[in-house]
Amino acid sequence: MSLNTIKKVTELTGITVNALRYYDSKGLLHPTVRNSEGRKEWLYDDAAVRRARRILLLRRIGISVESIALVLESMDKMDGKLLKSRLDELLTEREAIDEQISVASMLLLIDDLSTD
Repeated sequence: MSLNTIKKVTELTGITVNALRYYDSKGLLHPTVRNSEGRKEWLYDDAAVRRARRILLLRRIGISVESIALVLESMDKMDGKLLKSRLDELLTEREAIDEQISVASMLLLIDDLSTD
């Protein structure tokens, strides 16, 4: 098991130190190693780094921090149903945006043709 410093985790994931500390305070991601007095050493094992990457990806697709806790708790049990649902929502949004882009492009083309 390799251990990564908080600085290394920020390099590996792109998550800031403040965000890692915030996720710790919210119970989403805890340092792996604590000293005998219970203080955080801020060292993370490979599983914690994978979890940090999942958190980052979930944030990037618009899932709230509160919902991330639920997603991470039930990820294995749900077989990805929540993520599949969010992906379906995003694909539907993309289809709507693509349609809007097509309509706007057609309107610009019509406008260009009518001014020539």
